Amino acid sequence: MTKSGRKRLTTAVSALVIGLLLIWLFQQWQQGSLVKNRNQLYQELLERSGKLNRDVPKLLDEQTRFERAEVANYGMRFIYSLIAIDKYRNDIDSIRAQLEGPMQRHYCTSESLAFYRNHADFAEFRYLDQSENFLFNLRFTPADCIE
Repeated sequence: MTKSGRKRLTTAVSALVIGLLLIWLFQQWQQGSLVKNRNQLYQELLERSGKLNRDVPKLLDEQTRFERAEVANYGMRFIYSLIAIDKYRNDIDSIRAQLEGPMQRHYCTSESLAFYRNHADFAEFRYLDQSENFLFNLRFTPADCIE
């Protein structure tokens, strides 16, 4: 190989190594930025759950009591009790079917849930019976709002 050929090869290899190094550094910077954003999201979710939990339990209507909000894996879980429902005396699948559509519409359109649609990974609505036995979860993500 000639002297100018070696020089071109060395330059090309150096450019490749520098390019790969720059790509790696950029990815590391992005991951650090992503972690910072995720930490900020988690902190915001914690603050919002704290505000929601100040006035709980709270009777929402004749049948529903809001118990509390919890942060769960970069999403928010809202816990409700259905105060006239007993897990062992009611058809839970029927109740879930009645609530799922309206709750999804509420998640997708409500201004009060806009933050969770736009920033959180999901919103989960957990329902308990009058004795606080688990009934079912309804979990929605922003993708559930795309028609």
